[in-house]
Amino acid sequence: MKRTALIAVLLLGFAAVPAHAATSLQPGEWQTTETGTENGKPAKPEVEKSCMTADEARDATNVVKQMKEQMQGQGGQCEKLDVQQNGNTVIFVMKCGMGQQFLIDMAGTFTFVSATRYTGTLKSTMKMGETAMSSDKKIEAVRIGECKNR
Repeated sequence: MKRTALIAVLLLGFAAVPAHAATSLQPGEWQTTETGTENGKPAKPEVEKSCMTADEARDATNVVKQMKEQMQGQGGQCEKLDVQQNGNTVIFVMKCGMGQQFLIDMAGTFTFVSATRYTGTLKSTMKMGETAMSSDKKIEAVRIGECKNR
C-alpha cells in the first residue's frame, strides 16, 4: 500500500469520530491539505478530496480495525496499534510490517475544531526493502459539501 493511500485511510478513519465524541463531523465531501517535510526536505503540498459516508462517520475504530485486518490478511503484523481519544482530540500510534520488506511506524494527533473542520499532525517512518523514508506532516481538512458520486 502506498504511503499516501495509508495516510488517506487513516485520515478517513480518524475524521469519522464516534458519536460519543465531543465534536462529531458531518458526512460529505472533505478536502484534506497536507504540508510538511519528507526525508527532512520540504514536500510539495498535497490536496485530496474524499467522500465520508454516514456509516464511516459512525465509528472510526471500525476503520482502524479494518486497516489492521487488511495488513494481517496480506501477511503483515501490527505489533502496536493504539488509539486514544480525549475530548475533541484523537491520538494514535501504529507500528506494522510485513517481515523485513515493509515496516511502518506512524504517530498522529487530530483535533476536531468543528463539525466541518479538523487539523492534525502526522509523523511516520517507513522502510520498504533497503529504502527508508520519513515524513512530518501537518493536515488541514474541511468539509466542502455533499458527496458528488454517491
